[in-house]
Amino acid sequence: MMATCKECKKYFPLEDDPNKGDCVQRMIDPRQAYYQAKPVTAEKDAARCSSFEKK
Repeated sequence: MMATCKECKKYFPLEDDPNKGDCVQRMIDPRQAYYQAKPVTAEKDAARCSSFEKK
């Protein structure tokens, strides 16, 4: 079975549409740490995602 974004710790579904959400990752550069969010769908194949973490 393939891994999907909705199975990842970093996936946060939208309140009005749980089939869509944000992939939120903590980024660190030399000056600061911050969060970066990108829109994804719940069923997106996460098999090749380097930051996938099972819930």
